[in-house]
Amino acid sequence: MNILIPINDEKKLCSMENNSSWAVATLDEGLTKNLSFYKTREEANEIIDYVVVISKDEFVSDFFIEGIGILIAPMQRTIEEIVEAYMFRELHEVTS
Repeated sequence: MNILIPINDEKKLCSMENNSSWAVATLDEGLTKNLSFYKTREEANEIIDYVVVISKDEFVSDFFIEGIGILIAPMQRTIEEIVEAYMFRELHEVTS
């Protein structure tokens, strides 16, 4: 399971419009197996299962077209908080 997260210089979730890089968290059996960082989304070679965004107002149509699930992190900002919220199903899914 791979989760794509737009992050700022402090490695915290931010809008895709303002992000400085992308993090890909690879999860396996409830644990973060790997954490990779990329300057651009295109550099990430992993198959992405979900992208986490900060708001429902983000431009996410490209992800819908690619069949990637979109999750909103209402309060979580750090990568660790986002992964934990994903595991406990606390992130909200965008459905179109």
